[in-house]
Amino acid sequence: MRTLKRTLCLVLAMVMVLGMFGIASATSFKDDAKVQYNEAVDVMTGIGAINGMGDGTFNPAGNVTRAQAAKMVAYAVLGADVAKNLPVSASSFKDVDSNFNWAIPSIEYLVKAGVINGRGNGTFDPNGKVTAYEIAKMLLCAAGYGKNGEYTGNSWMLNVAITAQKQGVFTGSKTTDRNAPATREECALYCFNVLTTVQKVVYDKTKDAYVDDTTTTTLAKEVYDMQAVAEG
Repeated sequence: MRTLKRTLCLVLAMVMVLGMFGIASATSFKDDAKVQYNEAVDVMTGIGAINGMGDGTFNPAGNVTRAQAAKMVAYAVLGADVAKNLPVSASSFKDVDSNFNWAIPSIEYLVKAGVINGRGNGTFDPNGKVTAYEIAKMLLCAAGYGKNGEYTGNSWMLNVAITAQKQGVFTGSKTTDRNAPATREECALYCFNVLTTVQKVVYDKTKDAYVDDTTTTTLAKEVYDMQAVAEG
């Protein structure tokens, strides 16, 4: 299988290329020593999908809210230039008010794209903590999965776990409880894995199966024009 080499040189090269398009470069944080997934955090901060805490730290062990996860996924799969210019409209959820203006464009885009859902009864639960399975579902849907309704109903978590494990969404993760609130660096890792290694797919109704998207490979190629290279 062809993947992007997970080396610091490639990460820095990727960030440099993205910088040519006006996207911020990787940031050095005061608490870098606490970060376990340096490559993922470097790339995801470099493309603007996740930011530091404003005090020079990254806070890798901090949790991620559903609103924050929506922005992270939108920025990862669209690129910062597109994501930051998504049209701002009134939220379709009664619990997403003006305090979440920074997240509303991302939330509404992902809802319309079928990547994320509300909690029911017109709510989104923007301050709810996102789990590994929940953000994995968003990312897999962004890559083309979920079109056969497998991520709905009582079995959604099991189906996400199976696909995510098979496609490498959790590769390198050290967490043991993916149904617990995910940390900031875990979310960065999952985004990085999907962005760089998960092949985009389309659902073929005649075959009742997912097949490779022949128009592109990974989201990294589609969004950032980053070519895959062979390991070795």
